[in-house]
Amino acid sequence: MTKKFKLLILVVIIATSCSSSKKLNLWTKQSKIKEVKNFESRLNPNSDFLNQNVSLSESIYPKVKEFEMANPLIIKREKKGLLPVYAEYFYSKPDSILRYVSYDWENNRYGNYFDKKKDWETQSKKLTDYNAEYERIKKQLISEFGQPIEQDNQPQETKSDYGGPDYLSRKTIWKSDERFMKLNMIFGASTYRIRLYYYWK
Repeated sequence: MTKKFKLLILVVIIATSCSSSKKLNLWTKQSKIKEVKNFESRLNPNSDFLNQNVSLSESIYPKVKEFEMANPLIIKREKKGLLPVYAEYFYSKPDSILRYVSYDWENNRYGNYFDKKKDWETQSKKLTDYNAEYERIKKQLISEFGQPIEQDNQPQETKSDYGGPDYLSRKTIWKSDERFMKLNMIFGASTYRIRLYYYWK
């Protein structure tokens, strides 16, 4: 085997490994929460399962008042790219059926305020990186779910609904007969995050 051929094989192996490590690994089936937990454990047996009190508002999940919601299953996945991913699975009780899913690419999502504040200046200099990560995620979503019904091509200046400072944002929306899905990015106003969320109609 020639050196050139060995080098080619090595390059292919490395490229395949890098591509695989950046897969989104989404759970898109409306199932019992036990199946979701098993899925996350298979992705990484050493996954960090977090215990946080988190609730949903009607503005992001219009059906929230129709169910008695349990505290979500939250997993901090191993960091493999620009940002760690927090997978959050909201389910109803007592049936344990998954109702709403959120994936957040965010640094120190559940850290204390002072640690987050120290990090804001660092994150505020990474707009190009965040935008590239957004495009990477969006490309994979289009490959799996088809073209969105609404999208933008670059960050948009956005006014805060709560009187805070303006910030940059992006959004992409998919709709089908069974699911609503939205990818968005907030960059500024003390929030530096890419979020994908979806729910079943």
